[in-house]
Amino acid sequence: MTEVTVEKLAKIVGTPAEKMLMQMKEAGLKQSSPLDSVTDRDKKILLVFLKDQQRKSSKTITLKKKPSLEEFNKGTTIEIRRKNIKSQKIENEIPEDSKRIDFDEIEKKRIAGEENKKSEEERQRKEAQKKIFVKRKTKRDTEPPVIKRTKQGPINLKVADRKKPIKKENIILSKKEQKELEGEEFLNKQASEHGFEKPSEFVAKSIKVPQAITVSDLSKALSIKSSEVVKQLMDMGVMATLNQTLDQDTAILVTEELGHMAELAQEDLAEDKLVEMVSYEGKKEPRHPVVSVLGHVDHGKTTLLDFIRNSKIAEGEEGGITQKIGAYQAKTDQGTITFIDTPGHAAFSEVRARGAHATDIVILVVAADDGLQPQTEESISHAKAAGVPIVVAVNKMDLEGADSEKVRNELSSKDLIPEEWGGNTQFVNVSALKGEGIDSLLEAVVLEAEVLELEAHHNGPAHGIVLDSSTKKGQGAVATVLVQEGTLKIGDVILVGDQTKKIRSLLDENSSSLSLAGPSMPVLISGLDSPPRAGEEFVVVTSEKMAKEISRERAKKVRESRLARKQITNLESLFDSEKSSNLTLNLLIKADTYGSLEAILGSLKNFESEEIKLNIIHYSVGGINTNDVNLAITTNSIIIGFNVRTDNSSKKLADAEAIEISYYGIIYDLLDGVKEIIEGHLEPEIRDEILGTAEVKETFKSPKFGVIAGSFVLEGTIKRNKFARVIRDDIVIFEGRLDSLRRFKDDASEVSSGTECGIGIENYSDIKVGDKIEVFDKKEIRRTLS
Repeated sequence: MTEVTVEKLAKIVGTPAEKMLMQMKEAGLKQSSPLDSVTDRDKKILLVFLKDQQRKSSKTITLKKKPSLEEFNKGTTIEIRRKNIKSQKIENEIPEDSKRIDFDEIEKKRIAGEENKKSEEERQRKEAQKKIFVKRKTKRDTEPPVIKRTKQGPINLKVADRKKPIKKENIILSKKEQKELEGEEFLNKQASEHGFEKPSEFVAKSIKVPQAITVSDLSKALSIKSSEVVKQLMDMGVMATLNQTLDQDTAILVTEELGHMAELAQEDLAEDKLVEMVSYEGKKEPRHPVVSVLGHVDHGKTTLLDFIRNSKIAEGEEGGITQKIGAYQAKTDQGTITFIDTPGHAAFSEVRARGAHATDIVILVVAADDGLQPQTEESISHAKAAGVPIVVAVNKMDLEGADSEKVRNELSSKDLIPEEWGGNTQFVNVSALKGEGIDSLLEAVVLEAEVLELEAHHNGPAHGIVLDSSTKKGQGAVATVLVQEGTLKIGDVILVGDQTKKIRSLLDENSSSLSLAGPSMPVLISGLDSPPRAGEEFVVVTSEKMAKEISRERAKKVRESRLARKQITNLESLFDSEKSSNLTLNLLIKADTYGSLEAILGSLKNFESEEIKLNIIHYSVGGINTNDVNLAITTNSIIIGFNVRTDNSSKKLADAEAIEISYYGIIYDLLDGVKEIIEGHLEPEIRDEILGTAEVKETFKSPKFGVIAGSFVLEGTIKRNKFARVIRDDIVIFEGRLDSLRRFKDDASEVSSGTECGIGIENYSDIKVGDKIEVFDKKEIRRTLS
């Protein structure tokens, strides 16, 4: 049986659905909504009714006397009966084959007829246009030429040369036909002019990527949909929106992943003119050597420098280890030498690398009783990367376990071959505590310096490198810099990082004021807005206007890069938090120097894993202030201070808001403290401790506890209110809690092995003879980081 809705049937027939419903209601059908279904029987009844209505409408209508109410009711009843009998009669008279009316076939024929009609009208219109064209052409060819009289004589003019307008024939077209005709003519014209063809293959584009670009702008440059760029970023693990700012590296990577080529955009920057601003005249003059002291922690680097400088710096260091870079200039019998002391702890890898790149010669200190260690190998790698010569100082030769030959053998495997073995590396045995071999070490350093022939310009604007930076009370932001060229003076305008400031003071390592500092001289400068990044270059500029423009450009780049990283990180954090419940720990870190801060941030990355995510909300150099505490309140962070303290107002606010502040003075204590904080936030590991096992010998029913298992304790101890498992045929079939334990008729808290007891398990009664009941307890074990 085929069923259609009233609405569809009305569409097939070509009648409004409301009119169709009224007709169906008059025919005695039950449909009341356009969405009601219509069966084949309903269609037959409706057809009979419509034919009957058509016959009635063809009869002559006569006016009769208005009948009374009784006559009207009687007549109506008779008429309804007559209609039912008549419709039944007609239905029976219709042959069986013609009873089913195929309305779909009717609709197909109607549509075919309309299409034939349209095609016939189109054919007639084209024939009419053709006749008009032929008529115009015949008239133009048969028209006699016109003779024009001129001074030169008569001239024949063709019809085409006349300026008389040709009368256009009126062709009546519908608006739709006119639009179609105009559209076809326009497309034909465009195709003839441009010859455009849709590309059938992928076309790789080459674009220039600036320092920062939004996803939307990148998609426009590549002429692709923004959704494709977003999808590719998601495949790369980066969550980004259309208005998201991407840094240059990410934009280039996603462009290449999409099959296109990317180049770095060459922007016209004021910084390009910086080289023109810094120029030197005259010849270079000799300068003092700069020597970095590298090595493993606790191998005696600072003690060695203390003996050379006749100072006691090592005694004042916290924990007996160096935790920040130090720069000193010492006058020796062999001449003035600038020393850079670097930390030996594993966390200070970047500090050691910076020291190696800012130096001329490296003194590698190795303890004779300890030999080659991880940071010793790392120091060798930094020195080789910087391309500077190495002088090995084998220290602690005064100890009983000292073995210099072992040190030479281990270092020879790292391509440091002693001169006495035919190599190029000088090895000197020393004792920093007793001062043995120090003169020989300094002679070796001076010898290397003579070979290098170190020179620099002494006159002109100074430039150099920032070794470290911090904040000091009464001075603000300060930086330890090493002058490499020119002369630095008080009042010079210095460009460092994204700030341009005037130098207020110059101090040496003993905090003595200086008026100027030449090449190879380390000094402490003040007058800065904020501590600059360690490793950044500084330069004295003559044009303050140009320097400020460069500062603004650098600040803009840093801001855009930070914003791009921050936005992507926030989106990734949001995505990660939605799909997992891993531990995220927010930290706010303050340190005394930029080098220490750098080391802390690098070391904290080692704690991250799939389960643990450390989110560094903020980090900076200086003491803990009220702004830091307010930020920790907002972000629910833990504040970590390294060799810094809070002021009174910040401490009161932190106590009132229950903000945790941890202070550390030694870096490995800080790392251990962060490790404990992470372990304290980890979910404990739950382990099962089996207490005892009993076998069911008989079962009893208790009105209070349900089924009681009469059991024999096989091993261990059965305790009440502990967890229990029911084991049948070595398969655990239930796990719950043991809520009843009796010894004969008395309640018992525990029953030992070798005795009988009655056991009841909470909410479980399907206990059978032969089952085993295993009683256990759950213990929480504190998790630790491996």
